[in-house]
Amino acid sequence: MNNRSITAQDVNCAVALNALIPLANERTLQAAYYILRGRKANQTLQDVHLYNLYPYYRMFPRFSKEDWNKIVSTLLQNELVEYLEVTSTNGKPSFSVTKKGKEQAREWTSRYQLDFWLAPFTDSGMAERVELFWHRLHLVVQTISQLLAEDMGFMPVVSDKKIQQWVKAQVSSPTDRSQWKQQLGEELYHLWSPLPQEVQTLLVGQLSGAAQVGKTLSQLSMQQNQASTYLLLTFRYGLAQSIQRLQAEAGSFPYLSRLVFQKDKLDQRLTESAARTYTLIQRGLGIKQIASTRKVKESTVEDHLAEIALRCPEWDYTAYLDPEMGDRIVQTSELLQTSRLRLIKDQLGADVSYLQIRLALARRQGESGI
Repeated sequence: MNNRSITAQDVNCAVALNALIPLANERTLQAAYYILRGRKANQTLQDVHLYNLYPYYRMFPRFSKEDWNKIVSTLLQNELVEYLEVTSTNGKPSFSVTKKGKEQAREWTSRYQLDFWLAPFTDSGMAERVELFWHRLHLVVQTISQLLAEDMGFMPVVSDKKIQQWVKAQVSSPTDRSQWKQQLGEELYHLWSPLPQEVQTLLVGQLSGAAQVGKTLSQLSMQQNQASTYLLLTFRYGLAQSIQRLQAEAGSFPYLSRLVFQKDKLDQRLTESAARTYTLIQRGLGIKQIASTRKVKESTVEDHLAEIALRCPEWDYTAYLDPEMGDRIVQTSELLQTSRLRLIKDQLGADVSYLQIRLALARRQGESGI
């Protein structure tokens, strides 16, 4: 895709509009901003699960409010979205995506291959796994390259102390150092050779070592005359595909697979934090006990329960939600044609809690395979 007229703003609008479509008539425009930024608030995480917006979660963690306002202004001016009338005194304006907007979204999706680049992002935890994997890999490659050059007087490309300690542990013994030097190049080639050529070039171009100073995405964007946001899509795709393959074929990558697996064998279907909560649930601990043990808020544990209900069909959630009540919640959601928690709660009254609604909707989504 070598079209000089394509800008980062073009791709930003394409991504934002596609993220907004499932939220139309249900949430505010701001809700999509929180998803793209990767906000960890209850409502944001719930929206990601309910509306199957995993590919968009934490896509732009450094997005400023100014960046978002420019996108919204563009979408409104081009009549791709429009505000809806506020129907309650305390309500915030929702929005709709116009017919023109839906047509434009389809055209952008095709033009920028969004379905392809976003396909590996099937859960909200992938965004954080991508970041961790890249930081570990970037520093491992630099370290092994310097070891091969017998020059250890270098400035680490990753400043995070935990990442640095992890890499040091990987090469702490002479045997590990020797194996990493022998295996890394071969495993990386085997891992990345099936990826599209443009993705391989992008990944390799950012790596640093004894003979190369890696370029930033911005520098590569200028060098390749590509929109920086489009390069970000392809970059994230390459990392997510790498993670999925390392998880599925760990035996073929004895060293690189270390970058994605935790020592304590946490459930890979869940985000790391939710997996730690699930371990305690399986030991019989309740919400208050888990919050105290893990030193987190009870609302955080409830977020994890909703994620577990979605991802772990074997989990018996009846201690938190009676099946009959779960059926009532799902029926109410379908009757009202909404997944908005407050509207469902208003309809069912004090007999149901927000946690129960979240669990029922999450389990419905999990069972439907969405």
